[in-house]
Amino acid sequence: MRTNEGTKVKRRAAVLLGTAVLASTLAAPSALADGPSEIYLGKRTGTIQIGVMKYTWVDKQYRSTSLPNLRKHSIRITSHNCVIWRSRAAVKWRTGYDTDEASARGCNKSILLSPMGDMKASVNLAIHQDPMDQSKSTVIKPVR
Repeated sequence: MRTNEGTKVKRRAAVLLGTAVLASTLAAPSALADGPSEIYLGKRTGTIQIGVMKYTWVDKQYRSTSLPNLRKHSIRITSHNCVIWRSRAAVKWRTGYDTDEASARGCNKSILLSPMGDMKASVNLAIHQDPMDQSKSTVIKPVR
């Protein structure tokens, strides 16, 4: 059975177009650090030491484009020690506070906290070690 060359070309084009649409639908999201409603402002870094245990933190800050006075924080706290610990971040938001907390157990663990608050508000970051019942906190100032 013979087919027309024009029909083959049309089928091939349709298959390629369908494959491209499927691939773009299933593809991973773009590697942008911020979403369409956020503008990256910068980052702050630091360490908190409780006894011999050292914790490092990185706070990436974003400004919201949908709400005029909103700053989003993405704070990653990392401990390379083998310890049970928890962390909490609090930031002023309107008339109250937005808090985010998480805990970790084991060696080489990280915690990601994402509080949101006023543009000019500082974040209070606290770390607590459970077995030794020791705590320490720091203040993270806003970028710009």
